[in-house]
Amino acid sequence: MIITRQMRPSDLIGVYALMNTNLDGSFSMETIEYFGTMWPEGQFVAEDLFGNIRGALTGTRMSNGRASIALFAVDSSCRGQGIGSRLLQEFRLKCFMQGYSEIQLELRTTNLSARTFYTKHGFIVSETVPDLYGPGEDGYRMVAKVSHVSS
Repeated sequence: MIITRQMRPSDLIGVYALMNTNLDGSFSMETIEYFGTMWPEGQFVAEDLFGNIRGALTGTRMSNGRASIALFAVDSSCRGQGIGSRLLQEFRLKCFMQGYSEIQLELRTTNLSARTFYTKHGFIVSETVPDLYGPGEDGYRMVAKVSHVSS
């Protein structure tokens, strides 16, 4: 059983470990902590019954009615169980409650599984960003309506 909830300061070490073992690149604890202080209500975790963090989503607020997913990871051993969908649903609800109409995110053009996941949840590629992740590592910017209901 997995429980989704808002992130707490005590989750920082677990989220740090999750992000750094399940995403490309490395992220400092300060980066994760920064998102938490900028928009505490936009941070979510999924944990198992033993309190192990199995997924996390960090969100940021943008202008023009848009929120952004800054970091989003699900433990590789737990993928395909609906954890990511539940975290995204929680984030969408928070965005809706706070008056945001769109969600934006970026991902590597080579990350086909993430692109498939986001497309399933109503995201479309709005642009290709050259060298977003370094020289020769392009990214996609994807956007979705907050009100989208996945199939």
